[in-house]
Amino acid sequence: MMAVVNGETMTDSDTLRLLQDAATSFASFDAKRVRSWRKNDPCFDRKLWTEMAEQGWFGILADEEAGGMGLGLDAAAVVARALGRAAAPEPFVAAGVVAPQLLAKCYSSPVRDAALQNIIAGKTVATVAWQNPSGSPQAEDTDIAVQDQGSSALLSGEARFVPVAAADAFIIASKYEEGIGLWWLPANAPGLTVQAEEQADGSRTAWLRLSNVALDWDQRLTKPGSGASLLEEARDIGTVANSAELMGLIERSLEITLDYLKVRKQFGQAIGSFQVLQHRAVDLWMQKEVANHATAAAISAIDSSGISAAARAISASSAKARVSEVALKMANETVQLHGAIGFTDEYDLGLYVNRILSTVPYLGNAGDHRKRYGVLKQKWGAAA
Repeated sequence: MMAVVNGETMTDSDTLRLLQDAATSFASFDAKRVRSWRKNDPCFDRKLWTEMAEQGWFGILADEEAGGMGLGLDAAAVVARALGRAAAPEPFVAAGVVAPQLLAKCYSSPVRDAALQNIIAGKTVATVAWQNPSGSPQAEDTDIAVQDQGSSALLSGEARFVPVAAADAFIIASKYEEGIGLWWLPANAPGLTVQAEEQADGSRTAWLRLSNVALDWDQRLTKPGSGASLLEEARDIGTVANSAELMGLIERSLEITLDYLKVRKQFGQAIGSFQVLQHRAVDLWMQKEVANHATAAAISAIDSSGISAAARAISASSAKARVSEVALKMANETVQLHGAIGFTDEYDLGLYVNRILSTVPYLGNAGDHRKRYGVLKQKWGAAA
């Protein structure tokens, strides 16, 4: 595939290379900055968020007609991975991939079009809310119900585990007799209560409680019954982008640890020279490579033309199951290999470990995706 950038014809590999260089340069690790946003609303830098928008990152997946770049999941994964390596607190996957991807698939309307344009421009931070308080990942299990009031609709219920508690707006999944619908819900809507819940890295998820929230019908983003499939597609794409961010965290955690093994000395020699620690380090490297290949395979599959919804879901769950497992193993093992210093808040490794602990559950952990993978393979088998 060819693209034209600044009047020059470029291949996909050229575009990805330029994007990777830009993302790596932009998302350099700054421990002081990361620590400064922990527990401080909105838990990320809105000024930096605007600068990310100026790079075009929130429109990577959206079509050019919608103001996006029309690139593939591989491009979004490049940015997510770079941000992971920097342990950046900015919610790129939740608010810069999943939300605009979902909106871009909804039918065009004044509300939808304005919302998507503002997200791509970095003016609005929005995130998706569908999980009920028990945490079910299935859109059909949403707790939000709709009552038809004629000129408006009343939404009531709860949604939990919503990333970015300080979001400006939420894309809400609600249930009808016909199925799932999606709505655009401003964070300041009367009747909406947002309870922030702190995560390991200092970021906050939201527990939304809706009590007769009145919305105009033009704030409905989909027809009743069509929301579930759109949400599943956005979740699958977000799951792989989430895996890419975890890969950045995994890689950098291992690099910090290998550097430490070279300089920490016991009995007059670097502990990295001890065979038992070398074996553990090699095992971590191998696990990292396996996770990397799983992520790359999912990206390649989803970016291929004509992939079915079942195959897309299987690819996403396969990657996230593997990467989540490796990420948690990396967090545990790297702390152990550091010894007591690995537990300290002042040491940079802790920023990566806590970010891993907060990032793994989003869109499902290893157990969730192994179960989903098994169900899908049993249902679709070779047909997927």
